[in-house]
Amino acid sequence: MKKLAIIGGGRMAGIFAKNAREIDVETHCFSPQKGIIEKELFDYYYDIDVLNVEKVLEICKKIKIDGVVATTELTIAPAAYVAEKMNLIGIPFENAINITNKYHNRRVTQNVEGLCHPRYAEVYSIDEILKLNYNYPIILKPTSKGGKRGITVIRDESQIEEAFSYAMKESGNVLPFIVEEFIEGEMECSVESLSYKGKNHVIQVTEKMTSGAPHCVELAHHQPANISSKMREKIEDVIERALSYVGIENGPCHTEIKIKGEDIYLIEFNARPGGDHIAHPLTELSTGYPYIKEVIKIALDDFKDVNKELFLKKCAGVIFVTEQTKEFKKIFDECENYEWCYKKNYIGDELDYIVHNDGFNKNYFIYCSDNRPTFK
Repeated sequence: MKKLAIIGGGRMAGIFAKNAREIDVETHCFSPQKGIIEKELFDYYYDIDVLNVEKVLEICKKIKIDGVVATTELTIAPAAYVAEKMNLIGIPFENAINITNKYHNRRVTQNVEGLCHPRYAEVYSIDEILKLNYNYPIILKPTSKGGKRGITVIRDESQIEEAFSYAMKESGNVLPFIVEEFIEGEMECSVESLSYKGKNHVIQVTEKMTSGAPHCVELAHHQPANISSKMREKIEDVIERALSYVGIENGPCHTEIKIKGEDIYLIEFNARPGGDHIAHPLTELSTGYPYIKEVIKIALDDFKDVNKELFLKKCAGVIFVTEQTKEFKKIFDECENYEWCYKKNYIGDELDYIVHNDGFNKNYFIYCSDNRPTFK
């Protein structure tokens, strides 16, 4: 039986464990006790700080791990370190360090044909932001945080100080930040992809519903994105080329983009499966393709390429029922009565106002059908 090291103990780690068990792969979870959610899902568990990469590597060598996967931004570099030192399939460690830096990713993909960028800069202080003379609105965000943490859309100079303080709090006081001219795009999407030995495959394009300014929190995800076949082809071509520039040679990537007219603007790359139910179960529901299992097979060097001709053409999505989406409360209350309902997650009657992505601790429903339902 092959052995898989799962770096991290959160929700995505549990999803990896369940999928690994279904394909007869033994799982070894590395996470501090406070970070693990469902310890019983893993065959073996090690209470360890995942940033202690030498200790993680020592254990992985001892138990002769066959593959390693990352589950969050924080675990991308440790997973790459273990893979590199053990000559396993993964991302080169140096690339992994850079991939988690939003400023670096913009810089290295600046000349990718068909991929647009707003004006952007790396900053360490409020004074540096003021000196940029960018057109408002601008967006300020930590360079290495996901889940929309620490980001603020700034409409004028009076909002800069509060936005900077918020970014400092959410980043743990880690500088620098990145400032960009905010692109008021027509549609925000994410691109779910897999890479194996330098060959990149776009599996699905997800359409996002967000709260907009100031924090752009994600409120719903729909697959496939409601775009033309021409735009879909353009996205696949552009992103598959851009992934090579960033250095993602193996494994999953969740790339966020905005579409404005015929232009594709990069938001950021995330070298891990998409959260908020995007990688699982939405991508599998909409395509029939076992995305997480294939991520595991890549790590184990057991990947057999992608045949998109076999993909299903289903519609799948998730809607988080919050204060910002209270218009969906009625349909949420009765969604289990509809054929399209795949799952209902009830937390409570009170609707929260959310400021960053939280895909599991909120009321939500997941749908799957031949066509996107009309929710009224």
